[in-house]
Amino acid sequence: MTLPFNPEYINSGLISTNRINTNRPKSRMKVKFILSTMACTDYVDLHWTTIIITCASDTLRKGLEEECKRLSSGDLLPRHDLLMVVDDPQPRVLESKDYSVLWPATGVGSGGATINALLVAIERLSAQHHHTTINTELVQNSRILVVHHGRLLAHSPGGTAFLQLSPEQTFIPSSARTTPPTLLQHAIWMATKISEKSKTGVWVTSLDAFLPYSPVVQSPKTDDIDGAIVCTVAAPLEHAALHGVVIAGDGQDICRMAYRMSVKEMKNLFKGGIGAVISGLVFLSASLTEQLLSLHTLPPLDRCTYYGTDSGVPPLQVSLYFDLLLPLCSGVGYEEYVSGQCGAIYAQAANYSTLAQQESHSARLQIWKQLQGFKANFHPLEGIRHHYLSSNLPFKLSIMPILPTKSITYTSTVMKSDSTEELSVVNSFIEGVIKVSLGKVYVLDSFIGKNVSLSLTGPCVLLDFHLQGSSISFNIPSGLVWQIYHEDKYDVVTCYGLCDELSRPHYVEEASIFNIKWCEFFARTGIEKEDLWSGVQDQYQTALTAKMFVMELPVVEQVKLMVTLVRVGTDNQSQEEWKSKIHEWRSCCRVSLLDAACKCDLKKLTRERELIYLQTVKQFIGDTADEVGGESLLPLFRYIVTRGYKSVEEILQKLHEQLKQPRPSTPRLLANAADMLGCMAAGMGGLRSGPAANPQWKNALVEFIAGNQERAVDQMANVCTQWIKSGHPEDLIRASRHYERASQIVISQQVETANVHVSAMWVLPKLCQRLNVGVWVEALSPARIDLAGGWTDTPPICYEQGGSVLNIAIKINKKKPIGARARMVPEFHVVCVLRDWSGGDVRLTWTEVDHLRDYDNPIAPGALVKAVLVYCQVIDLTSEDSLALQLQNRYGGGVEVEVWSHLPQGSGLGGSSLLAGTLISVVMVLMGHPVPRHSHLIHATLCIEQWLTTGGGWQDQVGGLIGGAKLGVSSRGTPLTVSTYKIPLTQKFLNILNDHLLLLYTGKVLMFKVKLVQ
Repeated sequence: MTLPFNPEYINSGLISTNRINTNRPKSRMKVKFILSTMACTDYVDLHWTTIIITCASDTLRKGLEEECKRLSSGDLLPRHDLLMVVDDPQPRVLESKDYSVLWPATGVGSGGATINALLVAIERLSAQHHHTTINTELVQNSRILVVHHGRLLAHSPGGTAFLQLSPEQTFIPSSARTTPPTLLQHAIWMATKISEKSKTGVWVTSLDAFLPYSPVVQSPKTDDIDGAIVCTVAAPLEHAALHGVVIAGDGQDICRMAYRMSVKEMKNLFKGGIGAVISGLVFLSASLTEQLLSLHTLPPLDRCTYYGTDSGVPPLQVSLYFDLLLPLCSGVGYEEYVSGQCGAIYAQAANYSTLAQQESHSARLQIWKQLQGFKANFHPLEGIRHHYLSSNLPFKLSIMPILPTKSITYTSTVMKSDSTEELSVVNSFIEGVIKVSLGKVYVLDSFIGKNVSLSLTGPCVLLDFHLQGSSISFNIPSGLVWQIYHEDKYDVVTCYGLCDELSRPHYVEEASIFNIKWCEFFARTGIEKEDLWSGVQDQYQTALTAKMFVMELPVVEQVKLMVTLVRVGTDNQSQEEWKSKIHEWRSCCRVSLLDAACKCDLKKLTRERELIYLQTVKQFIGDTADEVGGESLLPLFRYIVTRGYKSVEEILQKLHEQLKQPRPSTPRLLANAADMLGCMAAGMGGLRSGPAANPQWKNALVEFIAGNQERAVDQMANVCTQWIKSGHPEDLIRASRHYERASQIVISQQVETANVHVSAMWVLPKLCQRLNVGVWVEALSPARIDLAGGWTDTPPICYEQGGSVLNIAIKINKKKPIGARARMVPEFHVVCVLRDWSGGDVRLTWTEVDHLRDYDNPIAPGALVKAVLVYCQVIDLTSEDSLALQLQNRYGGGVEVEVWSHLPQGSGLGGSSLLAGTLISVVMVLMGHPVPRHSHLIHATLCIEQWLTTGGGWQDQVGGLIGGAKLGVSSRGTPLTVSTYKIPLTQKFLNILNDHLLLLYTGKVLMFKVKLVQ
């Protein structure tokens, strides 16, 4: 249906809907401008069949499972069918003094871990598809991601997976940043982005390196690939010499791959001093993956999987790049590969035992046979740099460059500093005082109690630092990394220098501890080598293995002891103080940084960080309780509900605490509670719109209406708790509706402050000039369209933030489509006629006062007419007199009202608001009052719609009741005041509008009340 567009100036007007069914809620039609758009692929919507994470131990697996559960349930990961964590097949880490785990381990290697992960994934998929044996063909229709956790990273409690990053450096979309981003989360999203052109196949990545976000990176096309695509990163030769590099052949083919090639050699291969470093991200085609899976049945490669472990044989170490993918390179020949003359691990085969050489030869022989016919290509990741993470590098080089430079927290930090930029706070709850001086200070995942005062000299890093429950003050020196490792029975405070190379033996010249030479440290502290490394081989006597840190003491006492120890290197007074404490230190049970990292309870760490996050959210709610507008809390609530009922209970309790005190933001706090309940229902309890007058909630709503907010909130909280405990999603949605109803009540009270602009509409009874019985009073109104600013007129936005709308009055088919008329009749009753443009008129007769009491139910017959009659004081619902007696005493007759609209139901052209305004004008004149001014009608209509509980704003009545083009504006604050400014339009401009604008009716109905709730 196409309607001609006709802007016009008018003096008064009004609106309804096509059927004049004033019983229905206020609604708006969608007016669409059809635009030509191009479909685009968004990696946020990509889907994985399986995401599988590998790790080196059962302890790591349990912690990673907890973290993956958190990320997955909180919708912080890409969509996936299956998410698993698998520990590599390898002997348990030896206890006592064997620290070889720090260096290339005796596990299965990256290649073995990949084969084992694929085996476990395909086994699981085969079972899900009801196969009784492994069906490798499932790979042909699957997208699988393998993430290798990699080596131990002592710089981060929990390891690389829990390392937190700057959001702007990650591939994590904003919708998945509800909590501070981690390296694990980033690696999965990065692989998702790079894989966006892959319909099937396997992608493998690792947490050993961080590949920051780049807006120019392109994804490789994999559909026609029968083999592997190794993603590379451009890096200076000095950096490339420490890692694996790809040497290109023809086109995108890989000639060969080499590990730790010398700079001199690379200068002959790479131009411009830039090498192609293996990024750690690789694609394996489905056919190649099937062949790799077949290796698990062939000795000795069966030892790469849990099959070997379960058969009681030791694991076999295989490299993904330098064993499995090397035969795919065009420049690698059979003899040099099988003999171990190329690659990374087996390049040192000459140093192996005879048995090891035989095993490597046998393994490579099988790999060569199985993988013939496949080839390896490379794909450069443009704009991405390669940042390697290792305990061998000092914290300053390995971790500090990727830490968040800006705070990521919901709390306000109590601090004293010349510049807030000096402090970066990430997921930390700080009640106490932090004083920052000189350099940058990072505080991550920490809880600083209200009686704690820290003076920090930058640069300095606090990780998982929990100080609470005591009244203490610390002055912490600069250049240090402070960590607290959560163990099963105790917490361990560790500390080392930002520049310390943790894996360097103490006797090496460059080795340091707390940023001073080891020899100087021994001299000033009186600590001896035997105190730190009793029975440990010389090459393993490093900062990592030094049993420096006491345990079983309270955390505060540990910090005090360590502060004294680290000051010894530069402060003579501390040196004297340490002499009195060294005996205490020696008598304590101590652990090394490596011990603490290996025994860290990752489940406990995750729980502690979750508790901090919950505290920050609660504080954020309290700190912003008086704010209006601002960011939506829905992402927070969606995440909180995944953390269990206790977390939800604490947030609801916090909201109820804030609600007990009346404030301008009360409607939004009530809406927040409704949102939380809606999130708990998780889409299973029905629609948020619906009735909200359940008897159990009635008393609370009545208290809100009466202004007794504290009592109302207490009653709502009690009923809410009962309904939550029912466990039914339907009850959660029904409860949320009652919070929304309470919000509407408070909003209505704010909007009705607009009544101060309406009081002049009435004149004294003796001045009224009533019309005779039978004389009709009629008013017509155009419709309206808005050109800019729509929805800013709706409460509470219009008085919280202020609103501004530009709109134009229009005729439909050259006629004003909305109208109302009324007259006095001899009978003492009220007649309401709802005209229908198709001829199906509805006639209602009301003879009792009770017939009008349901004016606040928008679906009641003639609700809008009832609300106008009550608002205009034609009928007094509080009077003890009957309806007939009121009409007889006041007017000497009854009232007949007719209303109509020639607009479709839910047209979105301002119908019901304009109908209310037009009817108010008619009724006031009928009662003998002067014709109301536009301002009277605009503000009176606002109040009418609150009485109807439909919510509406003010732009509809501004758009139609005032002719032509105009700008409507409402300022912040109450009483709600709407000002209008007419915009003169020339006839020439009107002609242009008529010739170029088309009003298109889609046939779709947009219910305003529902949309306003949304």
